[in-house]
Amino acid sequence: MSSIYLLEEKPQDPADDYLAHASDLLTQTTFSLVIGGTALFWFCLLRSRWPDVYAPRGRLLFAAPARIGKTFFGWISMVLHVNDADIMFTSGLDALLVLRLFRMLASLSFTASAIGLFIVVPAKVLLDPDSNPETRLYDRVVTAAMGSKDSLVVHFAFAYVFTALVYFYFARFAYETVALRWQYLLRVRNTRPARSVAVTNIPPELAEEQRLKQHFEQSGLGKVLSVEVVPRIERLGVLVRRRFQLLERIEEQVVVILGNPCPAVSYDPDALHALLTSHVHGDGAAEHWSEIRQVLHQWALPKFQTERGVRALDKMIDQLELRLRRFQHADSVLQQVRNEWFLTYDGRRDRSSTVGFVTFENAASAHLAAQTFTFSQPFELRVDLASEPRDVFWELITLRASSRFMRTILSLATYILMLLYWLTLAFLLSTLVSLDSLKTYFPWLPDMAEKNRWLKSLFQYTTPTFMLSLMNSCVPYILSWLAQLEGVQSRSAIQASVVRRYYLFLLSNVLLIFTLSRAVLADYSKWIENPALIPRLLATRLPTAAPFFLDYVILYALAYYPLQLLQFGSISLAMFRRMLCRTPRQFADALRPNYVDWAFILPQPMLVFTVLTTYSSLAPFIFVLGAVYFVIGGFVTKYLLYYVYGRRFETAGQFILPILKALTGSLWHYYVLIIGLCALKGKVLYVLFLLPLLYINWYLLSRVAAQFYDNGQFVPADMWSASERSTPSEPNTAH
Repeated sequence: MSSIYLLEEKPQDPADDYLAHASDLLTQTTFSLVIGGTALFWFCLLRSRWPDVYAPRGRLLFAAPARIGKTFFGWISMVLHVNDADIMFTSGLDALLVLRLFRMLASLSFTASAIGLFIVVPAKVLLDPDSNPETRLYDRVVTAAMGSKDSLVVHFAFAYVFTALVYFYFARFAYETVALRWQYLLRVRNTRPARSVAVTNIPPELAEEQRLKQHFEQSGLGKVLSVEVVPRIERLGVLVRRRFQLLERIEEQVVVILGNPCPAVSYDPDALHALLTSHVHGDGAAEHWSEIRQVLHQWALPKFQTERGVRALDKMIDQLELRLRRFQHADSVLQQVRNEWFLTYDGRRDRSSTVGFVTFENAASAHLAAQTFTFSQPFELRVDLASEPRDVFWELITLRASSRFMRTILSLATYILMLLYWLTLAFLLSTLVSLDSLKTYFPWLPDMAEKNRWLKSLFQYTTPTFMLSLMNSCVPYILSWLAQLEGVQSRSAIQASVVRRYYLFLLSNVLLIFTLSRAVLADYSKWIENPALIPRLLATRLPTAAPFFLDYVILYALAYYPLQLLQFGSISLAMFRRMLCRTPRQFADALRPNYVDWAFILPQPMLVFTVLTTYSSLAPFIFVLGAVYFVIGGFVTKYLLYYVYGRRFETAGQFILPILKALTGSLWHYYVLIIGLCALKGKVLYVLFLLPLLYINWYLLSRVAAQFYDNGQFVPADMWSASERSTPSEPNTAH
């Protein structure tokens, strides 16, 4: 196995010398296979021993997936045979569309790789007379540089072919997504969330529920069944949290006394629960507490049966009695405040928020209301389709508009500062991990790396990728906190915000910084002397990062996803929490399946597709690696969604179309690169003929994508009428 032979460097054309820095893909593939193979082996071994740990959704009583046997590789065939209907039933439409997105991107990568390898590379070799005849076929397949001016016609033609290919696959996927969303919304049309709308910024004259109901009915939108304006009950929430804290301490104290499980033969959990939750006052209180003491002494652990143990037990029962009295007092205060608040609630503005929920008689009225301007003031009485109750972030639902605006400004400023800070760290990382920089601190290291290509590949490509991944792993948690700080009112909107911002974050830190750092370090003096050269220098240096991203994609495909199967973070945290658990409530919380978080699943594939589009014509072989990435990523994600992650909410695919729009926008990077390189070669005619692609992409993003999103949001009127004429689906009573 030898390094990739490259075209000779041409001093007059710096855009060609990036091939001189290409990595040995076979070396990097070997590293990735070792890491991924080891992770896969340990996963198969551990899963066969503890199947419930690595497939926790199998313990569900409803919508549980098919059980996997304990055979070493038996889980692979089980996952392969899971069809779309099974995914839809157990994991929901969101999960199904994400898996279809992986399949679509894999098909697109396979098609683009076939065009690149069987058309672009051979045509480039035939049209480039300056190519080195000694270059091996493997080297020509892996890299297709911008050699002579004659081969530019191949890249020019590929730009149009690849653009048409992307639009074809994306349009077909968008149609499928919208159709599935419509079918899903029609199927659940009888549920209360499907017939409800969320109303925000309610004006003072409509703050009362009866007036709000009359407003919607008089607007001709349909019959309103109920209206609920969310009250301001901050104090009630504080009391509920205080009571829950006391309840947890009582449970922990009971477990210390009785054990978990209790070894006493006569132990009766129902009788104990009835005694501890009874509120007895007056003459019967002393007898009630005496009965509790007697029962606890009778069921206490054997270590409390000795004389010394009895004294310790009496002290703990005294503490338990004190906590029970505090709990009963907190519960009484809570009931009193709740009754007084709701009995005296008159809908006044100072006691109600500006958010409410309106439930119509049918779902068609809700969709019509969400598309209609129902109030003359543009920024008041905004109507949107209601989220599921489990999706609503109730702690933030009552924030005022002014407070949410200030929170948005603070969140955005914090995000920009964090982005600048991480950009600086990524820039330093991209420079410090280079062999030239390491030579300053370790003079012996570059010489050793030059003698061993495995070691050189480890330091030059594998190490930066792992360090960058570790540095970015905590970013979704920070972005989620920023979204909550901003005052986002639903969990789905929080995750959509995190996905959007994390993708932008990865785009800046991974794609741009590792490219610009090369240009800045290599041409810093030229930038200062002649700023007019900046576009030319960027177009020249941008291709020099192609070898790094070839290795980046293969490392994530063969190493990252197998490591995902091991679930290091979640299982380690669950084991640590289980070590600290005492009460049944704590054990149940520690052993429940983790909820799916799209912020950890979607941004990385979005970045990989952006990398594929950026270097598509410069290195067509990257699509082969991209196809491998999306096939493996789709398979691993399918296992995780079907057997591991539970769903906390369902948006019916509402967040998929914005992701598709973001992927379409990634073509801008490809257009800037290819147009800049054609201009660098002096092919003005090619530049002029490539400019229409910029307009086409802008038109699709601004008009067509918006049309798909608007159509996908709501069910068309003719489908409502058709569904009413047909046999109605079985009502779903889930609320």
